Amino acid sequence: MATEEITGNIDMAAAITPSSHVQHAKDWLWQRKAQMKPWTEFFKGSRFSRPKTVAEAGRRVMKNLEEYQSNYVVITLLLIFYCVLSSPLLLIALSVAGGGCFYISYKNQGQKIRVLGRDLSRAEQYGLVLLISLPLFILASAGSTVFWIIGASIFTVGLHASMLSTSDTPEITEQITMEEV
Repeated sequence: MATEEITGNIDMAAAITPSSHVQHAKDWLWQRKAQMKPWTEFFKGSRFSRPKTVAEAGRRVMKNLEEYQSNYVVITLLLIFYCVLSSPLLLIALSVAGGGCFYISYKNQGQKIRVLGRDLSRAEQYGLVLLISLPLFILASAGSTVFWIIGASIFTVGLHASMLSTSDTPEITEQITMEEV
């Protein structure tokens, strides 16, 4: 087998730094805020009605998910905020895990930490944070909280999206009367 040398320039992706993550999150939030519909339009009572068919409900859900996506993200974030604030142990567990990750990423800046005479790499440091915070998450029932948030979000968003009539859905305003034969 002949050995061939591969040469050339390889374009490297931009370095991912903690500040780029923060900037990406800020950009995403500003984009969501710009796309958000007014809450008066979102909760307008005159636009709520029962869909006549399952097909109409499906069309409403798809249209409303597209149109009010940012509002639904806010609803989901409020449910998450409610769950975290209503469970003090979960708040403590998230604080411990977040504080540990913050220390490793920003304060320690990738330096090794010496524990019991052994230098820990960055991956091992994150593993140690997980090992410390995992029992707290188990005690706080974080798994059931996650599934509650998923279920409550799907129920709330699905119910709103199926009941809110879209602008292109014709509404029948006149009463249909039946004649005797």
